[in-house]
Amino acid sequence: MSFRSYDLLKLVEDYGQEATLRKVTTFGSYDTTTGSVSGSATTNYSIKCYFYNYDNGLNLNTDLVRKVSRKCLVAAKGLAVVPDEEDLIVGFNESVRINSVVSIFSGTTAICYICDVRE
Repeated sequence: MSFRSYDLLKLVEDYGQEATLRKVTTFGSYDTTTGSVSGSATTNYSIKCYFYNYDNGLNLNTDLVRKVSRKCLVAAKGLAVVPDEEDLIVGFNESVRINSVVSIFSGTTAICYICDVRE
């Protein structure tokens, strides 16, 4: 099934919810003694997004949700940054990490981003 970029944008506008895109802006340093990272900094951006389950095959049992099959559609409209791998999407009482991003364009204008996410 294919969608036009406008259809994806309307999906987010009509059914999406507000969340936060958290980007690591300073990575800090790793302390080998404690096994932790110190000095890292993050920047939060407000986004409108729509989570959905994705499966390459047909799965009629909608009670089964697999972590590997979740996608998040993020509207590019008004977003000052581009989602990237390792960024977090925080909201809906959970936090998910972005594994990959596909940018959807109309001409040269970014319309939305399809993010493969994992908890």
